[in-house]
Amino acid sequence: MLAAAHIVVRANPQVGPTVFEPTLRTQVVGADAASMRVQVAQAYDELRRQTGVADGQPAGRLNATLLGYRIVSYTDEEVVLRLLTEAPSDSGSSLMVSTEVRVRWTGSDWALLAPAGGTFDRAVTVVLDPYTAMFLPFSTGG
Repeated sequence: MLAAAHIVVRANPQVGPTVFEPTLRTQVVGADAASMRVQVAQAYDELRRQTGVADGQPAGRLNATLLGYRIVSYTDEEVVLRLLTEAPSDSGSSLMVSTEVRVRWTGSDWALLAPAGGTFDRAVTVVLDPYTAMFLPFSTGG
């Protein structure tokens, strides 16, 4: 489900409001969509203050790499999947995490179902190396 991966990346505060605001407004649905918009805007303001970038500009880099996905359940109306991501840990080593993401068919396109509380904090789990084989890799270059 590439739609889920694309929306999740574009809804990050680091990409800046010219990207995350329209993404959150048009491609995120559900009871917690408004909360997610507030959470991302607040995170952007904090990152902007930390990095010293001008308002409206991207605020830093996305340090995570999307590696793969695993479909948990699928219907014509909703898909639940887990995205496998590699990111640096606080200690500087690499950390693999899985984030549960839900997308819902709106009648014309897939939209991200906003996570509970507007953040993915409760949807993320650490993935140990042997379990990364459970994910289908995103292909490179295509």
